[in-house]
Amino acid sequence: MRAYGLLLALVAPLGAAPASAQTASVAPAQAEHVAIQASDIDRSAAFYHEAFGLRLIPTPLKNRRWLDLGHGMALHILDGRTAPKPSNRDEHLALHVDDLATVTAWLDAHHLAWTNFTGEPRKMQLRFDGVRQIYVQDPDGYWLEVGDSRGVPAK
Repeated sequence: MRAYGLLLALVAPLGAAPASAQTASVAPAQAEHVAIQASDIDRSAAFYHEAFGLRLIPTPLKNRRWLDLGHGMALHILDGRTAPKPSNRDEHLALHVDDLATVTAWLDAHHLAWTNFTGEPRKMQLRFDGVRQIYVQDPDGYWLEVGDSRGVPAK
């Protein structure tokens, strides 16, 4: 018996179908939104709207700001952050923009730092597929990876 089959035999309840058979009829999940907590939801919403052009989505909730990330995805900004977000560039939200130079110009005009992944200031990096990227933190310290279309073959 292969190791995988042996593992299934040991952990599966008697009479239960293997995991692959149990999930075969389940439709794959689709992402809907990402939620972050901010110390000032209006400042945070303005940052995402102005720097990246994200459209505000009306919500009746007074302590929330929603922004459209495209393709049915939203960014939900919740109030209540009282402590800084621990800085970890590996944990980030990735955004795609049509013109990275416009974004870096906006960041520069607002005296906001941006780097490549290793932290070199004001230096774009080229990903293996030709996409240019930068990293920047939002007003609450969340890391964002921002890339453009350069290098990606046209569809």
